[in-house]
Amino acid sequence: MGTKKSSRANPKQRKKKAGKRNAGKAFVWVLSICLFAAFCATAGYLTILFNGQRLFLLNQDKLNLAESAKVYDIENNEIATLYKEGVNRELVEMKDIPERLRQAFIATEDKRFNEHSGIDLWSIGRALVTDIIHRAAVEGGSTITQQLAKNLFLSSEKTLFRKATEASIALALERNLSKDQILEMYLNRIYFGNRAYGVKAASITYFGQPDLHKLELWQIATLAAIPKAPAYYNPIDHPDRSKERRAVVLTLMRDQGYITEEERAAAAAVDYAYEPPEKKSNYTAFIDFAIQEAVTATKISEDELLRGGYSIYTTMDPKAQLALEETYKDDSLFQKDGPKQKMQSAMVIIDYRTGGIVGMIGGRDYKSKGLNRAVARRSPGSAFKPIIAYAPALELNYDKWNPYSLLKDEKMSFGNYTPRNWDGIYTGQIRMIDALQKSANVPSVWLLQQISVKKGI
Repeated sequence: MGTKKSSRANPKQRKKKAGKRNAGKAFVWVLSICLFAAFCATAGYLTILFNGQRLFLLNQDKLNLAESAKVYDIENNEIATLYKEGVNRELVEMKDIPERLRQAFIATEDKRFNEHSGIDLWSIGRALVTDIIHRAAVEGGSTITQQLAKNLFLSSEKTLFRKATEASIALALERNLSKDQILEMYLNRIYFGNRAYGVKAASITYFGQPDLHKLELWQIATLAAIPKAPAYYNPIDHPDRSKERRAVVLTLMRDQGYITEEERAAAAAVDYAYEPPEKKSNYTAFIDFAIQEAVTATKISEDELLRGGYSIYTTMDPKAQLALEETYKDDSLFQKDGPKQKMQSAMVIIDYRTGGIVGMIGGRDYKSKGLNRAVARRSPGSAFKPIIAYAPALELNYDKWNPYSLLKDEKMSFGNYTPRNWDGIYTGQIRMIDALQKSANVPSVWLLQQISVKKGI
């Protein structure tokens, strides 16, 4: 009898086939994971793109930065800079920003600014490695575009969702704006300490220089050093810290080829010696009144007025205004204060030829937005009697009415109005001069009726 072959594979063959099946399953599993990850990454990227574009379109109004308003006197000299909620900003166009100033900020804040599309993955990776090594968030990876996105559209909270939103807006900014537009907005937006927003306001605050093209290298580097920590590195409050940080900026500029070693050394050695002029508190009542007049005349809100970079031209004569300011500082010119309240006064000087207000004081120790007694609506009291009754009577018909004419002084009514003398005394008749001196109410109202209210007005 012949031997019968077994149809079953030997153990080695079975093991080999099982290995192939497992490898195939593993390959399919890994491929599935890769495809799923690619899908998630693509979906996430598209979500970031669309979300950033949506937020950009919804918030385009925020691209219009607040700019301080200016007030000018009758000779067109600037007398005040007005800003809302501390926003002291003067906008500057890219053509007025010197190339070296741009280089200083790019070297310090985002050296790959001209290369990336809003997000610098290389910088993010480097920052992530540094944070892992130090086990803390010690280095940031934000680009200038991301910083602009955060400043314009977002809060300062540090969450993963906010960082993703910041990145999405940064990509949208890069798609919709040019690099010059982004850098211009960034330099106009960032905070430099001491209420200065934007590089021009900072230049004026720290160097008294409104023309950025006239800044020296050490001044440019000083400005570029401030935004990292405005309260810590601004030269007015901390000149030593400012100089140290300036040296860092200059080194970065040299390393990136923007300046030579000789330029770096010379600019690093300069000591900050600028003394800002003392801020004047004059003109407060006049300026408050001018703002209100501008709001009334233009029909725009005060908020918009103080954020829109408007120029407000007034009829103030600075000599007249300063004379008022100095006079009201002299307490000896006023009566003694009461036990609970200061003796108060107000004054307005008007050019009789034009009707323009050339000077105004709202009260002694007037504070901004306080009670302006010069224009406060209140009863003129007895001071109005010679204006509305006695003077018109004398002017209209002096033959009939003169200071010694007799006026009726007895209890009477004028329609529904029944005036009373303040002392309750009525003499039947009283001379005009005596009625004025006594401030009698009934005779003055009676006289106004005789000449007619229309003529009195």
